[in-house]
Amino acid sequence: MLNFNVPHIKNSTGEPVWKVLIYDRFGQDIISPLLSVKELRDMGITLHLLLHSDRDPIPDVPAVYFVMPTEENIDRMCQVESVTRVAAKVNI
Repeated sequence: MLNFNVPHIKNSTGEPVWKVLIYDRFGQDIISPLLSVKELRDMGITLHLLLHSDRDPIPDVPAVYFVMPTEENIDRMCQVESVTRVAAKVNI
């Protein structure tokens, strides 16, 4: 999921493709015991944020959402993406 369902992606300089991981509390509870911050960085995650936290737009970086499909979460994703356009590409 964090590598967009393909082998570890690197750009032409050999660096990983940087992305933002956005999760809800449920996603956080799953990811926290499984992956360290270093492991997330190795997978290209430069920033990891809670879905319902305030954040500035990052227009040139793709976002990976790891959330429960609740109405509240979907509303928040639509609100954030339509108002601020948080990321260059969104993966849910």
